[in-house]
Amino acid sequence: NTIKYLIKKDPKTAEQVVVKFSKYLRANMDSLTQKTPLPVEKELDHVANYTDIEQHRFGNRLNVVYDIGCKNFVILPLTIQPIVENAIKHGINQKPEGGTVTIKTYDDEEFFYVDITDDGVGFDSGLPIDEKKHVGLRNIRGRLKAMVDGDLILESKPGAGTRAVIMIPKEVTV
Repeated sequence: NTIKYLIKKDPKTAEQVVVKFSKYLRANMDSLTQKTPLPVEKELDHVANYTDIEQHRFGNRLNVVYDIGCKNFVILPLTIQPIVENAIKHGINQKPEGGTVTIKTYDDEEFFYVDITDDGVGFDSGLPIDEKKHVGLRNIRGRLKAMVDGDLILESKPGAGTRAVIMIPKEVTV
């Protein structure tokens, strides 16, 4: 819909968005055959293609901040992007004024972290998450555990937003 709108209003921008969309789709297709972790930078490029498209859709209602402290680690394909998509769709999009999604990487002695926060509507994280409705989160958590012995931690508060932290043990290398 964003591209359809831009074709009429701003064809030059529409062309740029089509290029980003094709890169986004190509990365999704490539991930279907990817059996091993990939450099986090490659996943962050995928996220950037997605968020750039969404920023054209939401305009100044969506702000995306990247705070990349470390990037010398690997992550499973399609791990960060679906979480960012959830933050935009279920957090930021639900607020009339919009908001900010922040993607941050850092490490400590044991783990590499990808920390995705939004200041959207949030939810009561004290309630159990219905894994049947949240297949994407269940799949991410399961793949992280099975493939790299990693974890996904979620915390949220109604009216304050959501935080998702991906943890990758430092033993997992490129």
